[in-house]
Amino acid sequence: MKSFRFWLVLISFVAIAVNISGNDDYNILLAITSPLVWIYESSHFVRKTDIPIAVVYLTTLAFWYLVGFILDRLLQIQVKHKKNIPW
Repeated sequence: MKSFRFWLVLISFVAIAVNISGNDDYNILLAITSPLVWIYESSHFVRKTDIPIAVVYLTTLAFWYLVGFILDRLLQIQVKHKKNIPW
């Protein structure tokens, strides 16, 4: 339960659940947590396309899972490296 994967995916899942429930009127939580929305808002080329909301939800969960996985691996490597240093 201490893994970044768990917490980052949980936070993004809560943001998605709030958006689905309709309590996020202006999609602020989704805009904060979704990298696809970041790209959509910053690029005029992407704004011309219509992105289904299910794709936004899935990419948000996948992105934060990947970020958490990378952070967990970096932390694991750092801890393993510190154990091998003879002091």
